[in-house]
Amino acid sequence: MKTVSILGCGWLGEPLAFSLKEAGFSVRGSVRTPEGLPALSEKGIKPYLLDIAPEVNAERADEFFSSDVLFINFPPERRDDIETYHEKQIENLIEAIPNPRGKMVIFASSTSAYPNTNGVVREEDSISPDKPSGKALLRVEKLLMNNAEFDTTVIRFSGLIGYDRAPIKSIRKKKLVLNPDCPLNLIHRDDCIGIVKSIIDLDVRNTVLNATCDEHPTRREYYSREARKYGIPPPFFETENPPEYKIVSNEKLKKTLGYTLIYPDPLGIP
Repeated sequence: MKTVSILGCGWLGEPLAFSLKEAGFSVRGSVRTPEGLPALSEKGIKPYLLDIAPEVNAERADEFFSSDVLFINFPPERRDDIETYHEKQIENLIEAIPNPRGKMVIFASSTSAYPNTNGVVREEDSISPDKPSGKALLRVEKLLMNNAEFDTTVIRFSGLIGYDRAPIKSIRKKKLVLNPDCPLNLIHRDDCIGIVKSIIDLDVRNTVLNATCDEHPTRREYYSREARKYGIPPPFFETENPPEYKIVSNEKLKKTLGYTLIYPDPLGIP
């Protein structure tokens, strides 16, 4: 039985942990506060209290990090030194892994690592992120993939949607959507879970994969539909000059994993 440790059992990590446990894996999950421990235990996931700030703070760190597979699932914090701080977090994490040789590390990155090119972006593209968070993620990706002791697979997730996470809710107060005719890059949580499970099942290592829907509706199309879905007034749309966007390709992921998306079109999600 493979053991999987999920560093960060929040909105994505907890249902992923439960799904892996149901599939027969022995799963360990970490949270940053004691309040999150009971929910993991109730689902049959071995709970750990663990924080990286930027030092690793945990009572049983060796046990948690000794799994066959480690899924790293926490975003860079919003702070002025985001690039160096997030890199230091991951450096300390790496040092905490006992006997790392041969282990699989899966890193949850983001398509914010790509700049806006007003075109299609692919994994093999030479990239220079626009935002500090994207720059921090790119530095960490390289740090993990350049480590010869373990094997790293990077998943660059697009905007996460599904269940209680609906972007329309975050703009409800502003009531404004900029650049409404630009395409969106989104991915449903169920597909995120399916993709991680496929990577583990197929033992896919040492690569970078974009996780995004097949279709890229415009912001106008998506937010208008979401407003109707939730029975709220549609937002106002305003175009900046010039608009900037990117279209994230998922062709490599589908070819590598043979994966068919559960929700290929954000407009088709009930």
